[in-house]
Amino acid sequence: MRVPATESTRLSVGDFEVDLRCGELRRNGDRIKLQEKPFQILTALIERPGEVVTRQEMQQQLWPTDTFVDFEHSINTAVKKLREALGDDAENPRFIETLPRRGYRLSAPVEIVEKSGSSPEAAISPVPPREGNLQRRKPQKRWPVAAIAVLVTASVAIIYSSLWRRTIPSRSAWVQITHFPDSATSPALSPDGRMIAFIRGPETFVTPGELYVKILPDGQPMQLTHDDLPKMAPVFSPDGSRIAYTATDAKFGWNTWVVPVLGGEPQLLLPNAAGLTWADRQHVVFSEIKTGWHMGIATATEGRAGERDVYLPADMTGMAHRSWVSPNGKWILVSEMDPVGWRPCRVLPFDGSTQGETVGPKAARCTYAGWSPDGSMMYLSADAGDGYHIWRQHFPRGAPEQMTFGATEEEGVAISPDGRTLVTSAGIEESTVWLHDSRSDRQVSGEGFATVPGLGFGGTGVRSIFSPDGKRIFYLVRTPGSRAFRSGELWMTDLTTGRAGAVLPGVSMSEFDVAPDGERITFAALDPEGNSHAWVAPLDRHTPPRLLISSIARQTTFGPKGDIYFLAHEGGHEFLYSMAPGEDAPRPMNPEPSEAFSRISPYGDWWLAGPDRKWVIARLTRGGPPIRVCSSCGAGWGSGGKFLYIRFRNIGEMGGGNTIVIGLPAGRELPELPPSGLKSAQDARGLNVVAEIDMTGKTVMAPGPDPSVYAYSRTTVQRNLFRIPLK
Repeated sequence: MRVPATESTRLSVGDFEVDLRCGELRRNGDRIKLQEKPFQILTALIERPGEVVTRQEMQQQLWPTDTFVDFEHSINTAVKKLREALGDDAENPRFIETLPRRGYRLSAPVEIVEKSGSSPEAAISPVPPREGNLQRRKPQKRWPVAAIAVLVTASVAIIYSSLWRRTIPSRSAWVQITHFPDSATSPALSPDGRMIAFIRGPETFVTPGELYVKILPDGQPMQLTHDDLPKMAPVFSPDGSRIAYTATDAKFGWNTWVVPVLGGEPQLLLPNAAGLTWADRQHVVFSEIKTGWHMGIATATEGRAGERDVYLPADMTGMAHRSWVSPNGKWILVSEMDPVGWRPCRVLPFDGSTQGETVGPKAARCTYAGWSPDGSMMYLSADAGDGYHIWRQHFPRGAPEQMTFGATEEEGVAISPDGRTLVTSAGIEESTVWLHDSRSDRQVSGEGFATVPGLGFGGTGVRSIFSPDGKRIFYLVRTPGSRAFRSGELWMTDLTTGRAGAVLPGVSMSEFDVAPDGERITFAALDPEGNSHAWVAPLDRHTPPRLLISSIARQTTFGPKGDIYFLAHEGGHEFLYSMAPGEDAPRPMNPEPSEAFSRISPYGDWWLAGPDRKWVIARLTRGGPPIRVCSSCGAGWGSGGKFLYIRFRNIGEMGGGNTIVIGLPAGRELPELPPSGLKSAQDARGLNVVAEIDMTGKTVMAPGPDPSVYAYSRTTVQRNLFRIPLK
């Protein structure tokens, strides 16, 4: 027998109550924290009480067929967490019986509890009012599970299908607002709905570009800024006279500026404030860096008086970048990321009393959100596996429903004041991998969205993507379903023959590094919960990939002798670990938390890190004072360790800048750097600069065997703003 996961499906299992619709486990009215996979296992057992659910059935139900994960370990961990939540004992079980080598069985009785009336806001509260507790409510009529399952499932399916088809806006009903040959992103509507602000730039997060405003429906776009700074998140002030926006640069970080709607000189409103919006006419809400990379949501007046925290990610590497307060001022939607990528959006009380819960499709990356004018609907830009599309979800209780479909991706949410339309940025982004050598620049990737991990900014650094002889190049071809910034299947192109193919078919990874001997790779891959783990695998596939550590881990790379280094997650912080060839378990390198780890030096004496967004520093692996390498940059050693590559960011460019290549004396791993480090390519004059690479039009670059050879990603984007009917 099957139990339907509908809004009315609240079940009792022993002295616990299970709400399959909103994914909650409660006891005596108190919510018990339970992660997604343990709850899915509980659901599978509830659907077949008294029957054996095999481990193979759990694997098939919990993970897609192309998922790469240690299933045995993951199932064991999930069942252990479920037992802990239920207070169950594996030796003397009251709820879950283990059948060795077969699976599990739910031994407790399951009954459907008739739905009781409760206030809408109480339904989403992490802790409901006491009068809703199971022990205090009146006895309710109970129905056989099988009988009610058939009736509820059939009726809900018929009603849902007929109503949903009527409310999906067809693409033919979309109205194009801008007609640029390049890209318009980040739409924001004025309070009266008569003007729209946007950024003319390629990226949907922070983008090089300028701020524009346009009178709707057919006014000419007017450029408001001319500062060449990367920007994001424009928003109108409550009276519609000003537009606030975030501008960022490597020297000053995240800042909020305002410019008059009719044009004029932009003025700094708040430093260390990003994604600013107005909660009311007197108060603003914004994101601010607390320490290192940790970014949270705060509220204050425009002068920053009376500031208080609203939300801080529990993980010290988390960054809550944007937020939207509900029309009644009681709730707030948040989009956040970690070092791996965007996470699902989150809704929580605006008073900051709880961390709230995620909304939108499960395990999806969510970048933008917004509220209907009456606060009854949340709209989200989320990627659940087939690209970014617009989703909606009834508040406080509702299931996420996808609204837009097709080949384009839609990011950005601007709801009209009457709630009848939504404006978003729709378009297509493509990426290819190219090789530069002494002869020419040529494309080496074929079909698909292909990228290379390479030299970025803020400590992200060089990875080995060439074979030791320089005749093969490795790169990622994007596969759907990952929340990572960059992820995909590992491919290889033979530069002599031009032949290309998948190296580890079916394995999706977010980063990789090729061993010095060219026989192995180490890589990071996300589990179904969206957590990153470190692996190592032979390139000839004679043996399967091996998990390096059970903890969350990333930034995995090889050292000069084939040893592996990576960051592992413990208690909200990250620590640097290493594992030598032949060792079975990694060992910690440093008792103190580590910053954004980048690369181990050619002789293993130094490692590079980015403790904040401004500096890259070199630290001794055996301990000692650090050395400042460069500011507003990314750095790493090239193949063979003979050259140090440093990439400086140009003002107004997210993916541009120039890369200087410094030749290193024999036996040296760093040049003679000034005490304050290098702040620009000009500061490197006097050092042994052997090459300077122009990065215009190149998002990332990866060094080859020598400075004349390197690979890079080239991205093309075309987006415009569209108005989508909602009613």
